[in-house]
Amino acid sequence: MFFRKIIGNFNTIPVLQPNSPSHDAVAFSGILAFSQGACLASMLCDMKRREPALNSVSFVMLFCGFRSRITKHDRYYTQPFDNVRSLHVFGETDDVIPLEMSEKLVSSFVDPVVMKHPGGHFVPSSAPVRNFCKSFMLEQLKLKDS
Repeated sequence: MFFRKIIGNFNTIPVLQPNSPSHDAVAFSGILAFSQGACLASMLCDMKRREPALNSVSFVMLFCGFRSRITKHDRYYTQPFDNVRSLHVFGETDDVIPLEMSEKLVSSFVDPVVMKHPGGHFVPSSAPVRNFCKSFMLEQLKLKDS
């Protein structure tokens, strides 16, 4: 694993490329993202249709996600995302990203998996949520390998 600070939303794409000098030729199977990162990850799902660098990404795990409200980003949400499997985890009492905003993002995906928790704007760490997320990720990796 590596961690790298990336400045600017769309500077993310070169880092995801398997042959990028930014990392050691690792293809990314999935993206786990929180809040604004989940918003960006949802736009990457649309960009995956045209951007070969994103071909290896087969699933996203979005925590407290939402659709971008910037008008010029509307183009990323014109078609349902049928090219990635998705897990959406969000809090029913989130006072940063209202429930309706997360649900609107969920509706952008085909066959989304959703887990709501009673909390707010955070990645829940309870055993049931961790196990659910782990199970989802392992299932996606198994599907990718088959």
